[in-house]
Amino acid sequence: MDKLIIKIGGDMLKDIKEVFDDPRKMKPGTHTMHLKTSEDLYEMLSPKRLELLRYIIKHQGEKKSISELANELNRKQEAISRDSKVLTKYNLVQKVKDKKTVYLKALYGSLVINLA
Repeated sequence: MDKLIIKIGGDMLKDIKEVFDDPRKMKPGTHTMHLKTSEDLYEMLSPKRLELLRYIIKHQGEKKSISELANELNRKQEAISRDSKVLTKYNLVQKVKDKKTVYLKALYGSLVINLA
């Protein structure tokens, strides 16, 4: 599974130019997300969202519905649903629908946060 590198405050154009000038610097299986501030990171990965994301990554092979995740994480279903919308917005998880049930699937196996 791919790895996501989150860079805070880095120079995105410099990074793109570097890879464009020398494609060998591109790391297969790695994606990079640039955020402007640490507040953006906190919005994306509040402590509860981070807990949810870690759980989904750890149990990647298992199909867990929103209500099952709420049960197992001792949280309200509405809170898990709200947090899943944010994680989906940032492309950290994907909602997979199977009949009437929605499952969450992690899009990355690991996250690296770089405070550039």
